[in-house]
Amino acid sequence: MAKSKTMTKPRAAKKGKKATTGTATGSRKVKAAVTSAAGAADTLGTTPVSVNPVTSEREPKAQPRTSAQIKSQTQTKSEAKLINSHQKQAETAALSPSVAVSAPVAAAPATARPGKSELFARALKAHQTGNIDEAISLYGAVLRQNPDQPDVWNNLGVALRRSKRLDASLMAYRRAAELRPGNAGLWSNMGNCLREMMRFDEAAAAHAKALELDASIKSHPFNAGLVYRDTNRFDQAVAHFDAALAIDPDYVDANWDKALAQLAMGQFDAGWAGYETRRKLADNPIRPLEGVPEWDGKTDLRGKRLLLRAEQGFGDMIQFARFVPLVAKKAAHIILECRGELIPVMRTVSGVGTIVEKGAKLPPFDLHVPLLSLPYVLKINAPDLHRISTDPYISAPKGKQARLSPPAGTVLKVGLIWAGKLNPRDRSCPLELLLPLMAQKGASFYSFQVDDRRGDIAKLGAGALITDMGDHIHDFGDSAVLMRDMDLIITIDSAPAHLAGALGLPVWMLQLYTTDWRWMVNRADSPWYPTMRIYRQLSPGDWQDAIGYLKQDFDVLLQARLREILK
Repeated sequence: MAKSKTMTKPRAAKKGKKATTGTATGSRKVKAAVTSAAGAADTLGTTPVSVNPVTSEREPKAQPRTSAQIKSQTQTKSEAKLINSHQKQAETAALSPSVAVSAPVAAAPATARPGKSELFARALKAHQTGNIDEAISLYGAVLRQNPDQPDVWNNLGVALRRSKRLDASLMAYRRAAELRPGNAGLWSNMGNCLREMMRFDEAAAAHAKALELDASIKSHPFNAGLVYRDTNRFDQAVAHFDAALAIDPDYVDANWDKALAQLAMGQFDAGWAGYETRRKLADNPIRPLEGVPEWDGKTDLRGKRLLLRAEQGFGDMIQFARFVPLVAKKAAHIILECRGELIPVMRTVSGVGTIVEKGAKLPPFDLHVPLLSLPYVLKINAPDLHRISTDPYISAPKGKQARLSPPAGTVLKVGLIWAGKLNPRDRSCPLELLLPLMAQKGASFYSFQVDDRRGDIAKLGAGALITDMGDHIHDFGDSAVLMRDMDLIITIDSAPAHLAGALGLPVWMLQLYTTDWRWMVNRADSPWYPTMRIYRQLSPGDWQDAIGYLKQDFDVLLQARLREILK
């Protein structure tokens, strides 16, 4: 009996960064680049008294590794120009909620009773060195002495946003805007906060105000573009990223996010080329291999040993492993580097000759290339991806068997994954929202969680409804063996989702409103995994519709299986 036979047609979903920090010592101002944790660029004020500059902040991002999570600790030429202009104009200065700092803060000498300048300098130094709670406390002390200081309110907003106290952060920005409504950087900062709160219309309005006041600072159109990215309006996002790149063509963050937007729209030629920008991200270094050339896709591989290098997370490695058989046909021997947990399943990929754990000593090789660069050097387009992805390319390791004892009357075994890591974005779905799936007899549910969220089962008193498999899963090979015995996998966007898809198993994935580039937009299927069905949030943070549609399809599937048993 084919497992997919009774699956109903999936429903299509409806449509819907860089912080600069100012410091002050007397009349001397210095600006330092900082990065926040959500993908945008924030701006810090630099003076301890009432009338001084503010600019735009930067936040962290979500996708393989986004620009928002990276900012180098050195200033660009355009930032240096901003510093000079800020010394002449008191209406534009900058800071952000992260920790990359390019210039030190000079604090005043300690006295028995700290003055405003010393308190501000201490607050700014704490902020730049990552002591966010101390910075918040000191900014508060400065403001209690004199609340009419827009820069201090701005910096407090940046620090509060960094610590995820978004409501308080927004109020700090509102206070700053009341005191200095004409500061473009402040409005850009406020837009970053509103975007992170998923108040996207208000965020777009704040960024529009920033651009109206000053569109010459590259982070302003970039931050505005992130709102359109997060609302899946990728054409508009690219237009804003292009505006930032017109100011600075080497703006890494904008080039990176533009590439992800292009991939989300299926523009693979431009997208794969731009995806190489990840090599410049500070938090995604690809260690140099001196003395051995990197394969460019053109060099003849006959008789050559090719090393495919590990990158990024488990899901990315599983997703891109589909390209290994293509290069294996060209080379004499393929060496695949990966993290230890992936070794059992990566051994099953066709064409892999040698597996080496990431960090271990490498065997001899002639050329190398990052695994995630293969679609670029191989020039993979949409028809290629469809052809390559038609069949499963990973299998469960041989020699291991699952020992499940489902209750009598079980006609459907369902694997569940409802939670994952929180960064760069929490993709989790509360387990209690999935409990209505368990109201009918005939289905048995098995948890594939391997982290602290296994405890959700006991917290909800759901031990009679869900079997916890966590003690039996030590690597992806164990997961693959257990998944092979399932009839359906229901999961969030996670590495197990990729594993189930690569195994060719029916997998239903719950997807956030803000999509990840690989899942594209406005479709319930995936070009990467033919057996995947996607259930998308129709509004930010709201699982109701997605789970409602999933439950309807699940009920149809379960009843069909029950009818088959009765025949």
